[in-house]
Amino acid sequence: MKATIGETIRKIAPYTHTAFLDRDYVNEQDLPAVATALKPYSNVKVSIEKTRHDDGYLDCVIHVDAFFGGGTLRYEIRSKGKKKKYYDPLAWIDEIEKWDALFF
Repeated sequence: MKATIGETIRKIAPYTHTAFLDRDYVNEQDLPAVATALKPYSNVKVSIEKTRHDDGYLDCVIHVDAFFGGGTLRYEIRSKGKKKKYYDPLAWIDEIEKWDALFF
């Protein structure tokens, strides 16, 4: 079974929230329910990714592959009302590699 963006939005509507002057978001505890609701659709993939701004926060990304009506939905992930921060204990290695690539 395949879904369009509209069907996907309607299916996950109970789990998405809107904040005044902020992006739409999904609570962290609702992520398994979102994935389960979209499981029957073969063209929908749910993943967790860092935000495009690389600011250390996480997004729930839903990709809908369809000839007509496909696209990507991005929602902030919040835990107890706050944005969910991504913590990488080895982030210092990435910083060293950036500087290394700059100078060498």
